[in-house]
Amino acid sequence: MKLLILSDIHGNLHALECVLKRTPHDFVVCCGDLVMGYPFAEECIGIIRHIGDRVCMGNHDFVIAHDRKFSPQLHNKYAHLAAELDRSANLTRQSIGESDKSYLKNLPREQHFEVEDVTFYMNHTIPGFSLHHYLPPDSSEQKIIDYYDGIQADILITGHTHIPYVKKIGRRRLINPGSVGEPRDGDPRACFAVFDTSTGQVELNRLTYDISETLRVLSELAYPKYLAHCLTHGSLPAC
Repeated sequence: MKLLILSDIHGNLHALECVLKRTPHDFVVCCGDLVMGYPFAEECIGIIRHIGDRVCMGNHDFVIAHDRKFSPQLHNKYAHLAAELDRSANLTRQSIGESDKSYLKNLPREQHFEVEDVTFYMNHTIPGFSLHHYLPPDSSEQKIIDYYDGIQADILITGHTHIPYVKKIGRRRLINPGSVGEPRDGDPRACFAVFDTSTGQVELNRLTYDISETLRVLSELAYPKYLAHCLTHGSLPAC
């Protein structure tokens, strides 16, 4: 069985549709941050509600669902984007209905599940920490082991950093599929992972998709400019 592992969609409908259409899969998991950013939050929630076999809450989902400002949670290196991120949150909140907000609010913080005798643990960040906490991609093996101490699973799934990687942690593997909708590793293509339960193989994949309609709507609705930069450059603008 092929698991399609998604994370950090951020309302980018065209990236999500491209990945789903062009990637053979049997089971879909989403590691959070369905919304906040690109202008198709309602459509993305609708798709994940329909096809997501396992979904957990991301920090942006939390901010939108609980009517919070985003800026108080920002890391210092993103402080120059505070006003734009708060505006993005407001625009997203205005674009979805109460049913979608309720769905986001009731997403679980973490997911434990089993598929064809393979056990999985999924969390947007790491166990026991705030949804805004980062697990840096260069974290040491021992630090990761400590973070996941007590978690029983063959495969660990995390997101949040928008940086894809697969790490072998003892007998387990830690998968970060990167970001479907807003990669931040310098490659703007949609990023995701596929895990094959029959072979135990995991692949990190990228797909190019048409961004013209998203750029048009961002401009038409006066969304914050950092979003167009991310869409075209695969990174946040520097201060």
